[in-house]
Amino acid sequence: MTTESLSDPDLGYTVVSIPDGLDATKTKVLQDYVAYDKATWRLWSTRQGLDEALALSTGTTRENIRNNYNKTTRYARPPISIGVSDVEVGADGKSANVTVCYDRTKMTVVDENGNDVTKDSSQNKIEYLIGLVDGESDVWLAESQTTLSSNECSTEQK
Repeated sequence: MTTESLSDPDLGYTVVSIPDGLDATKTKVLQDYVAYDKATWRLWSTRQGLDEALALSTGTTRENIRNNYNKTTRYARPPISIGVSDVEVGADGKSANVTVCYDRTKMTVVDENGNDVTKDSSQNKIEYLIGLVDGESDVWLAESQTTLSSNECSTEQK
């Protein structure tokens, strides 16, 4: 698994860094997290893929996606890049956390008519802790998202 294999140039989604030395379980967590993240990026940038984003999430994250989708009148425009700094699996093997930095400094925002409505506050770097749970079909599902920092993280490996 490489940053290139996780990225999607057509979507404007670039994975810049991932941790070294992940075991098989952590690799699966990371792959499933990136699949979820690409699905939500596709949703917010194209308004396509709601079913996929919902299928890769659960709990409050799923509800937030559904609620925000119904309210959204603005679209994110690529590029976005992410750097994953940590992947941890709980002792029970049923929960995991991914620490990720989202670099949205080059992203723009448009309204439903295509007018640029980008604000400086939307062009930022945000570090999140994403909680995942092992779903019934051996797919890790995004369950929670906690903001760790704003404009302090880096997508590069430390």
